[in-house]
Amino acid sequence: VHYLYVPEGDPEALRYFSELVQQRPELKLRVEPLPATVTPQYASGLEGKHGLLSLALIRTASGAYAGVPFIVPGGRFNEMYGWDSYFHVLGLLEDDRIDLAKALTENLIYELNHYGKILNGNRTYYLTRSQPPFLTSIGLAVYEHLPKNDEAYTWLARVFRAAIEEYY
Repeated sequence: VHYLYVPEGDPEALRYFSELVQQRPELKLRVEPLPATVTPQYASGLEGKHGLLSLALIRTASGAYAGVPFIVPGGRFNEMYGWDSYFHVLGLLEDDRIDLAKALTENLIYELNHYGKILNGNRTYYLTRSQPPFLTSIGLAVYEHLPKNDEAYTWLARVFRAAIEEYY
């Protein structure tokens, strides 16, 4: 059995993943909601039941859900790592993959909004570990590659609000 934990503040994701489990039993996935407050005791009490933490979902043009894409380091992992994400964004921007750099940033904001911090990685055993505050640097780097319009400015303001929240 593989565990997927969904934050308490994202009932839409919990509903989506719970339905997915029923539609795809071969995945052997168990979806668990996280409590509203995750304590170090809770995280350490998951021994034997550790798993992935959900990240951002979007609705496609057809109305279906899709995961917001991210990059994993080295090809041996299946989770996003906070520290690595900064360097991934720089490389993506160098290769004109602005869409993917922006998507990765969206997942970092999701972590802040739903887990209270940018995590070392999106696994349960990282629930109590955060990363250096790179979100403002990431947001500015991505913004430099976006067209200068109201949509881009609104996006940057959202990144900065999340970074301010992270600071406090």
